[in-house]
Amino acid sequence: MPTYAPGFNRILDDLARRQLVLDFQFGSAGASYEAVRSIGAGAFGIVCEAHDNNTQEKVAIKKIGHASATPTLSRRSLREIRVLRYIRHPNIVPLRDVFRTPGTVGMNVYLVMDLMEGSLHHVIYGSTEPLDYDLIAHLLYQILRGLRYLHTAGIAHRDLKPSNLLVNSDGHLRIADFGMAKLAMPEHMDEADEHCFYMTQHIATLPYRAPELLFVMPEHSTAVDIWAVGCIFAEMILRRELFPGRNVTSQIKVIITQLGTPGKEQMRMIKCERTRQFIQSFGEQSSLNWDQIIPTRPTNDEALGLIAQMLNMNPYQRIDIHRTLQHEFIRSYFPIVTTEPVCPFKVKMDMAAVESLSHEQLVELILKDARAADDEVLSLNDGLQTASGESTASYMSEGSVSGCQTENSEIYFNNDNPNEQNSGGTIEITNL
Repeated sequence: MPTYAPGFNRILDDLARRQLVLDFQFGSAGASYEAVRSIGAGAFGIVCEAHDNNTQEKVAIKKIGHASATPTLSRRSLREIRVLRYIRHPNIVPLRDVFRTPGTVGMNVYLVMDLMEGSLHHVIYGSTEPLDYDLIAHLLYQILRGLRYLHTAGIAHRDLKPSNLLVNSDGHLRIADFGMAKLAMPEHMDEADEHCFYMTQHIATLPYRAPELLFVMPEHSTAVDIWAVGCIFAEMILRRELFPGRNVTSQIKVIITQLGTPGKEQMRMIKCERTRQFIQSFGEQSSLNWDQIIPTRPTNDEALGLIAQMLNMNPYQRIDIHRTLQHEFIRSYFPIVTTEPVCPFKVKMDMAAVESLSHEQLVELILKDARAADDEVLSLNDGLQTASGESTASYMSEGSVSGCQTENSEIYFNNDNPNEQNSGGTIEITNL
């Protein structure tokens, strides 16, 4: 019986190449970069491996499509550019170049970064064997070093998860995807924006979302990153998600049934009445012991102790990044904590400025920060154009969206997409 597999595979390869060319049209920057293959996709961008014709190196290029189409996309794009352009840290992915091309709905922005071999997601799920504590500590320490660099400048990443932590086969880890990064100062927290954004289907990282975000509490600080790292730390031990909720209500239920009912102080800070009523419907829940929540093999009391402090339900009592690096578990592997370079003050100022800008101002700064990579000059009006061709001079600003109103509670409880499914992989990152 004849086999049609080779011919069919050639057709698939040809379709993949056509899609790659369609997705990554670099304009005049095509003289410098040549797309090789697609390597990732997310809610706000797609990534390809590319060849840098100037340096003869492999790079990763992230495309943010329609980056200027809406205030949310514009702000997210500018955040990522502004937080990365001056940062130089061994555990944060470096930004090598930024360029833009005209698109059908606003401009497309391309971020050129160092290419990494895989992600922490592949490391955790790429083998049937549990990870050694030596490797877990090595990876955790690098995450914490990168976060200390950011948190010292008052910047919160706010979207930490294994797929956003890139890893090479030599164990070198770098934090990536700064589209949600924000200056974590109360005067720069736009609560309406935050509550609305976190309650939509665009966020697919429920297992790493801190209670203060789930419960719709007013304070969003760098503590949300500590919670996420605690969940990732536990996931490296268990090789499964610690709090595997698939929508907001199930995520709240999973956390409360394991960690107990929030204290009265937290309950008073919840801004959404329906959320408060939902939590109260569980009655008084007692917390489980951490050796029940994370049955380690063998038992590692120091690891459980650190996780317990990182996953404190109260963000004001949660351990901070500096005390985390001084914890017994970390010190047992890294007795001498290395001195970090100081995050440039310019980064902090840039991040503060982004949050108060209008849509037009955001687009204007993207035009300034990202070089044009097309013969056609992109004007401010082009950047603000919609699919219908009309100017978006009249638009709804993010600050005008209410947080968790009773009439919008259906959005909060029903519109979360399931978290990304764990994919397979191999033990060797280099084989991915």
